[in-house]
Amino acid sequence: MIVIDKYAYSNSLRNKNLNVKFAIGLVFLAASMLIKNLIFLSLIILLMSIIIVSIANIDIHDYIKLLKIPMIFLLMSIAMTIINISNDSTLLIKSFSIGQRYIGFSNESINTSIHILFRSMSCLTCVYFIMLTIPFSQLLIIFKKLHVPSIILELSMLIYRFIFIFMEELADIRKSQELRFGYINLKTSYKSFGLLGNLLYKRMMIRYEEMCISLDVKLYDDTFHIVGDQYV
Repeated sequence: MIVIDKYAYSNSLRNKNLNVKFAIGLVFLAASMLIKNLIFLSLIILLMSIIIVSIANIDIHDYIKLLKIPMIFLLMSIAMTIINISNDSTLLIKSFSIGQRYIGFSNESINTSIHILFRSMSCLTCVYFIMLTIPFSQLLIIFKKLHVPSIILELSMLIYRFIFIFMEELADIRKSQELRFGYINLKTSYKSFGLLGNLLYKRMMIRYEEMCISLDVKLYDDTFHIVGDQYV
């Protein structure tokens, strides 16, 4: 079970009204996308983090690890946003020339990057609040109440299921390779990584075929019946 799913079923808010939790996360998420004030965005980040760590009792170290994953991609995006290319060096605070062009950063690019950073972090904490306090099965019930098309719900369920299958197969293959000293040096690591990708693809295809057979045996009629439908 992945960390997010584990906490979704074991957090201290798991028995609270799921509609209220979803509404809180959604309202603050909408506010994060609409409001540009950095102080307000900072308060949302702080508030969501306090609720997640202190009230929902999510381990702070796991929470920080979860934040680090998207932060890597976020910082890479911001690095591209902050860099400007101009024909006039006076428009840039710091720059260096390549031919007749100047590459550097300006006050506008810095301010834009800061706003992107705070807005993204604010939205991220709101999404994590929803994901860490509401199990996926209950989210599907909410989405069905909101009349989300059935095809989207079914695709979501399949993707969610395949995430677990993927991680399970990846962990098994990786562990097997490590027991055989597959990552003892750089050359062996490259070879093992290639084999891992090849085996992972084949194993996923086998698991997919097994799942199709299982659905056929259960007389699957193109509809996944969500537990809790009677309360929708």
